[in-house]
Amino acid sequence: MAVSTRRAPLAFVLALGLGLAACGPETGSGDRSDTRSRPVSEAQAQSALADFGLEEQGRANWAERRFERGAYVFTDFAMTLEDGRLTASELTLTGPQRVNDHPFFTALELQNAVIEAPEGALSADVLSLIDPSEALARKVADLLRGEDSLESLDEDRSGFGFARLELAALAMQVEDTPSNSLTLNLETLVLEGFEEGETLQSGQLSALAMDGHDEQGGPMSLRLGELDVSGVKLDGLGEGSPLGAGLMSPGQAPYETLALTDLLISVGGVAIALPELSARVETLGSGVLSSHLDLPSLMLSPAPGHPQSADIDRSFDMLGYDQLELSASGESRYDPQTDRAWTEGENIIRLVDGLSLSFEQELSGLAAYAEQAADLTGEKPGAAPDPARLMAPLMIHQFRLQLTDESLMERITTQIAQRSGVSEQQARVQLGAMSRMGLAFAGAQLPAGLVDQAGPALDRFINSGGVLTLEMTPETPVSAAAFAAYPAPDAQTLGLRITHEGGDAPDPK
Repeated sequence: MAVSTRRAPLAFVLALGLGLAACGPETGSGDRSDTRSRPVSEAQAQSALADFGLEEQGRANWAERRFERGAYVFTDFAMTLEDGRLTASELTLTGPQRVNDHPFFTALELQNAVIEAPEGALSADVLSLIDPSEALARKVADLLRGEDSLESLDEDRSGFGFARLELAALAMQVEDTPSNSLTLNLETLVLEGFEEGETLQSGQLSALAMDGHDEQGGPMSLRLGELDVSGVKLDGLGEGSPLGAGLMSPGQAPYETLALTDLLISVGGVAIALPELSARVETLGSGVLSSHLDLPSLMLSPAPGHPQSADIDRSFDMLGYDQLELSASGESRYDPQTDRAWTEGENIIRLVDGLSLSFEQELSGLAAYAEQAADLTGEKPGAAPDPARLMAPLMIHQFRLQLTDESLMERITTQIAQRSGVSEQQARVQLGAMSRMGLAFAGAQLPAGLVDQAGPALDRFINSGGVLTLEMTPETPVSAAAFAAYPAPDAQTLGLRITHEGGDAPDPK
């Protein structure tokens, strides 16, 4: 989304609430102190106020300051920030003290907080931080004293952690120019058990609404009813698709459970509707990890009012669809003792009134592959590792990919016929010729004998629909490095076959 990239006071609450747990530090947990569980006396708390810039009024002002139940309460609180102003009807600082000769506190809460800055404004009914790590407590103290910048909060989170972070009724507006703006509203955000770069125990988000403009100046919006996650591994969130990682290899899933409802996105001229999605990773009695994914419906349709809307409309028309509906479900398992992963039951992705894709696989050597990747990256940081060495530990026991036509071939050939002014049978001939040309170009990179199987199977699939199957069943497990070799082993050695079955050939036209 095209909004300002400048860091300013407006970003403080949002970065703390929405970004802190999403990009954890590299250090492990361990700087929590037992001191936090002990109530502090008023004398202890008062001696620590200077560490937070709250000993006397200056940068910060308040109508009343009182001490009750181990906490200082400031009413009608206001503070000058780096490039703006923070106000709150009430600020409660619980357990201010010194731990290991550094400022520390056990909880911080702002009621009816408003941050005003040149590029916009942010408000929240509640912002609450409970049981921070010592590093995060020091950072907050430095910010309150005006001795650290808000930029560093986002740049260096080493040692950050907390028991609970809560935002309620968040509203934010950012505007660089009238055509470059962002509005965000959020009913609640609760993050619990952020363990300093390792895991987030749980997170809940409800009623998120965001509107703005993308890099082309077109409208962009997002709506989300609820999101609930648990057992989040922070270092896995930025590596590819979290859902894909969980389904293909449960040991690599960066979550234990994930559920969302009522997701609506409009971006780049495409509208996306996802009513519900659930995923979970669980340990079975044998110690085997099981990963489940259930996505009943994902709708894609053209969205009006975007510079690319006309192109998107044409793309849908070319396939004869007003909208695309996808669904997916599956289960995979991983045995850490044998370092083996395999699919369980039916694993399928379906384009309604188009095509279904089902797959099976069994692999081993996943942990060895991950170790190899780390070693090769360490040898030459920044350089792409040698594919053959990288994939050598990964062993393929069997693989099966099956495409079942459910009218997609008919839709494609109908559209080719209409655009080219030929019969549908002639369109199928054209499409077959294009597929064979593609195979001819790729032939040198494919295992010997595979093109001879693929050509006739693709022709029959294009002409009559049915089922196209790519299957690999070697007599003994084959290293994935075989596919990085040139020339690749022949199809028979690899146990590779491409076959076609079923379908009804159309009458010649």
